Amino acid sequence: MSIYRDSAIVSIDGTVIVIIMVTAGAMMTRYNILDKHGAESLGKLILNLLLPALLFTEMIKSLDISKLDQFAILLFFCTIHVFLGCAIGWILSKITKAGKNMTRLIMACIAFQDTTAIPLIFAQVLGTGDITKSDKNFQDDAIGFVLIYTVFITVYKWTISYGMLKPVLESENLDINASLASVGNLPVIGMMGSVTSSMIQVIPVKKGWIWTIKKIMNPPIYSTIISIPLALIPYMKEYVFCGSGAVLTENIFAALVTMGATVSPLICILLGSKLSKGYPESADISNLHIAMIIVGKEIIMPLIGLGLAGLFYYYGIIGRVLCVSILIIYAGPTSLQLLMICTAHQNQVENISKVYMIMYATAALPMAAWTMGFLIILY
Repeated sequence: MSIYRDSAIVSIDGTVIVIIMVTAGAMMTRYNILDKHGAESLGKLILNLLLPALLFTEMIKSLDISKLDQFAILLFFCTIHVFLGCAIGWILSKITKAGKNMTRLIMACIAFQDTTAIPLIFAQVLGTGDITKSDKNFQDDAIGFVLIYTVFITVYKWTISYGMLKPVLESENLDINASLASVGNLPVIGMMGSVTSSMIQVIPVKKGWIWTIKKIMNPPIYSTIISIPLALIPYMKEYVFCGSGAVLTENIFAALVTMGATVSPLICILLGSKLSKGYPESADISNLHIAMIIVGKEIIMPLIGLGLAGLFYYYGIIGRVLCVSILIIYAGPTSLQLLMICTAHQNQVENISKVYMIMYATAALPMAAWTMGFLIILY
């Protein structure tokens, strides 16, 4: 019974950590210690400084030319998750007869998962438990795998998901941006309210490939692009950044590591702030569609991950730590960055806020159950 007890303890520990930090964020907002403007500033701080610092330091520490096969595997599993998540979301949308705009939201919520909050915390907690002590450096390796996966999924979010979540004109079943772009070959930026809005303002804007690249790029991706060549330069890691006695290891690099360590707790606090006052009353997404999103993201996708990663592990293609990392990522909730994308399009903001309210209020529990199952199977 030791394996069941230990796996339960580790899973519960991870859940309690998440719940306490989310609750703290909600209470800070309730008592006006963290107001709306403070939460917005905190979000910008995380995106523009703390998350890039985390990705930079972890890529420097984790990237090894001898482990490029593991990077390829992570890219494969990331791509498969996006593809199958979109397919499952489309099927569930058709079953529930969702409109085109809602279909895209359901697909995005299932296909694009969070990797920098709950899964990252679970990776950290698993590394401190007795159950994983047989795998040396479990914590460092698991965190590195989660963050490398984060790089891949971030690119997909700001390309595929960014395009999916553009507003559509339901009455004509037509993408607003695409329809007006055909007039004079001018791409447009659509600005509209919710699906039920009666007023739509569309501003034609000429957009080239440089504009597209700028939209895709963000500080975390810039940080990753800079870190990759630095990590691959011979002796740079050992003598400049993080080796014993390296020039920057106890000063600049240590400062970046310290800043990066604050990402997970601050994201959870920010999430609690957003959930503190409930979801907007103007949200028109039905409970049925929310249920479909939760089933797709928290039940179907973890099952798919268990089947695929388990198969790779059984045939010796991946190691146990990489397998566990993939599994906890597949069990993670919907990405918080989708809210940023919806806000940029002024589309589905209220609906995705309601999705977050329900999903993140319960996400830690299925994560704990799945993690316990993964540990029992693999250990």
